[in-house]
Amino acid sequence: MDYLDALRRIYQPDVGSIWKAPNNIWTNNFSKNKAPEGFHPSIVEKIKQDNVSVQLVPGTRKEYQRGSCVFKVDLKKDGEYSFFLLKLSMPYLIEELLNIGRGWNGIDTLNEKQLINFKLQIKFCRG
Repeated sequence: MDYLDALRRIYQPDVGSIWKAPNNIWTNNFSKNKAPEGFHPSIVEKIKQDNVSVQLVPGTRKEYQRGSCVFKVDLKKDGEYSFFLLKLSMPYLIEELLNIGRGWNGIDTLNEKQLINFKLQIKFCRG
């Protein structure tokens, strides 16, 4: 048995983990006018109760929308913000998630303070 394959079968991505998602995975209108082979950051909103899928939120550098359903974060603390569009989140299989790249610009997960703010933003949006 391949050890990497075995590890992927038992690994659960963390809420707040960041992934390099290809544009062609989105089943909603997100990135529909972008090249399918291009990438956007994405973030795991939650792990579904089925334990085989997550709720994945697309992110962008462009400030298209404002309000309670947009999580705005400076991941690298360099003044460049990413905007994660909570209303455009979609279910995505963990197995497929593990086959795309982890991290964005050297950041693999939200820090503790960012994660608290992310969860609060989800409550504002979904509440």
